[in-house]
Amino acid sequence: QKTPGMSLTFISMAKPGGQGKTQTAQMLVLQHEQKGVPVKLAAADSDSLNQRSKFGRLFRNVKELGIGEDLTKVKSSTDPNLAIKYWDEFGRTVLEGGYIIDVGANVAAELFAWAEARNAGSLLRRRNSPPIDLVVTTKAESQAIEDARGLIQYSFDKNEWLPIGRRYVVLNEVSGGFGAYENDPNFKRLKAYQGMGVHIVTMKRCESDIWTLLERELISVRDALKMTEVDLEKRFGIDVWTGHGGLTDLKSWADETLTSFEKVGLVPVRDSGLRDGGVEAVGAGCS
Repeated sequence: QKTPGMSLTFISMAKPGGQGKTQTAQMLVLQHEQKGVPVKLAAADSDSLNQRSKFGRLFRNVKELGIGEDLTKVKSSTDPNLAIKYWDEFGRTVLEGGYIIDVGANVAAELFAWAEARNAGSLLRRRNSPPIDLVVTTKAESQAIEDARGLIQYSFDKNEWLPIGRRYVVLNEVSGGFGAYENDPNFKRLKAYQGMGVHIVTMKRCESDIWTLLERELISVRDALKMTEVDLEKRFGIDVWTGHGGLTDLKSWADETLTSFEKVGLVPVRDSGLRDGGVEAVGAGCS
């Protein structure tokens, strides 16, 4: 039996790399902290740099579900059961609930394949595990938009084996806006999923002067907002006014982003005991 009041699990996912799904995941971390909702962190990422995922380098205590040499061995093995057993740790994680899981490029298909092989949905439902929300991030590129649409459809196709509560698409404007894609067939197909309950939210580009420094040094937005202009001056040697302005812009962008998330219901949820309709949204007017 799950712990009463356990928050649900968010899976942040993208099919190709570089879409901003780790940025989305770290904004969810910031949101949980601001709302006082405890959360655990995990990553499933084929990137083997330093034997840690990018998510694991942004935050401490990230549970690494798939990384480095072990994952390489699984992919090259002729034993299909090895891959299934390898991803059982992912299964234990979603069964426990209360996680933000950052899923790297090209790993998503393996996780869905594991869920089907293990008939995971049957166990998750029987154990009444906390619900899972899926958050897919895409940049304004036609193929990336189609990949995001494909992931959403795949999640519907595989829902029996990996039950998803709510689905979100984050339109990441880091490389430009989506206005030019209004008549793009892939974008129209993606937006059509709103009729199936999929929520679409825009994440604007952060124009802060310190953004490139944060990315280069792998400093999360959460941790950057705890810094002062003096901290930035000492660490990066930048002018105190540049630091002050950069922090001001970063806070405004973070506030705007989380407000956008909240408007579409992308907020931490404490599960009150019922899988469907029995959840309490924190900060959304519920008592």
